[in-house]
Amino acid sequence: MRFLNSLSFFAEENYNILVGEEFFMEKINKKVVKRKPMKHRKLFRIVSILLLFLSLIFLIKLTCIGILGFKLLILVYSIFILTEGFILLVLNKRFKVFVKLPFLVIAFLMIGAFTYGTYSLDATTRFANKIAGSVRYEEKYNIYVLSDSEFDSIEDLDKTKLGIYDSKSDTLEEAVKILKKKATFKEENVYDDLESMFKECIDGIINVIYMSSTMEEIAYEEFPELFYNLKKIGDIGVFKKSSIEKSDVDVVKEPFLIYISGIDTYGSIANVSRSDVNILVAVNPKTNKILLVNTPRDYYVKLHSKKAFDKLTHAGNYGVEESITTLEDLYATDIDFYVKLNFSSLIKIVNTLGGITVDSKYNFAYDGHSFHKGKNNLNGEAALAFSRCRKELPGGDVSRGENQEAVIKGLIEKVTSPSIITKYKSLLDTLGESVVTNMSEEEMFSLAKMQLNDNPSWEVESKNVKGYDAYKITYSAGKTKLYVMDPDEESVTEVKLKLNEILEED
Repeated sequence: MRFLNSLSFFAEENYNILVGEEFFMEKINKKVVKRKPMKHRKLFRIVSILLLFLSLIFLIKLTCIGILGFKLLILVYSIFILTEGFILLVLNKRFKVFVKLPFLVIAFLMIGAFTYGTYSLDATTRFANKIAGSVRYEEKYNIYVLSDSEFDSIEDLDKTKLGIYDSKSDTLEEAVKILKKKATFKEENVYDDLESMFKECIDGIINVIYMSSTMEEIAYEEFPELFYNLKKIGDIGVFKKSSIEKSDVDVVKEPFLIYISGIDTYGSIANVSRSDVNILVAVNPKTNKILLVNTPRDYYVKLHSKKAFDKLTHAGNYGVEESITTLEDLYATDIDFYVKLNFSSLIKIVNTLGGITVDSKYNFAYDGHSFHKGKNNLNGEAALAFSRCRKELPGGDVSRGENQEAVIKGLIEKVTSPSIITKYKSLLDTLGESVVTNMSEEEMFSLAKMQLNDNPSWEVESKNVKGYDAYKITYSAGKTKLYVMDPDEESVTEVKLKLNEILEED
């Protein structure tokens, strides 16, 4: 009996323990059930992972492109790490949804910013690749016949008499070969005088004129009555590669000289044409000084490779190399880099920047645009008109050069201002289609890095050469005398000294 009583007591005690444990576990389970999972937890995690991933890609690309200095890069990293770390913490901790919403919005904005930033950095690299290094140029040769001629295409020219103008171009021989593959001519005549060639075509001695498109503007200016008797029925393009050697100057530590060549055409920047704008830009990164030197397009100079006198603008007909070496001879200096653009380039660049401000010395009107003495806010079309006007200005070509320098100053001011950040991507796209240069990617990024990190204030001044009106035979136009500007040697010497001062100053 005592044994049964003990067994009963033991069973009762164990039952109470089991009931107690079950009660305790039920309490715990109730508490667990009350702890609900975070709302929208999956969304917050996806946003967090996306934000972290895109920020890492952006920072890696920003570091690799090397456009920021070490101190600025550390500052950027610190800001991103602290800001992003706090946002990720809030999104992944147990806070009320209404508390997380503002941080979720900020996270989405940052995702958009990192995506755009990465795309812009890639665009920067593509832009540098596109405009830097060796470039192919195209020289076009036009085929003309009399306006009332029955010939309408190159295929109609078999058994006709061909007149070839010898423009002394390196591509002429190849251009003639291409033409002869398209048509068979009865006879050929080579001319070194435009006027004689036009007259003989009108008189029927020849039926066809074949000449470089670079001579077209000369024909329009010098022999309009003869040239208007002709019609163009086709053209042939010949490509040639630039042979300009790269400079080894350190652009952030050493002074350097840039040649800006503005060719007188619209459309493709690859076209060979006369250089209407010839501006040297001497840059000294030690003193933060820039000197602009304009050489009038009609300056009578000796072409470097041809060893003959011609207008400076005609040097562009033989490639940018000829313009560079001719100017190096004139000023006894070395040009490190060149930038080539045309009419279309200037219009696009100025419009992309949202316009520029120029300082005009005169009141004048040209090509439907009016300008007043003092500050003028110009769009792309007005900036081109301001740069091209010559006859309406008291100083003619010299005054036009001053206006071109004013446009360059306006561009420098706009490009180095903080507002450029909002136009960065669109400006790169525009420049990629409108400019060619021999400056390398590394050199361009080095200059951008210096401007971003040091934010120097540039002092810009001008020093220009002068000259005297004259009419002389030029190499490009053969026996025909053209208007030229004879150099004022004293002013040339002054520019040489000023260039040397800027480039040698510490």
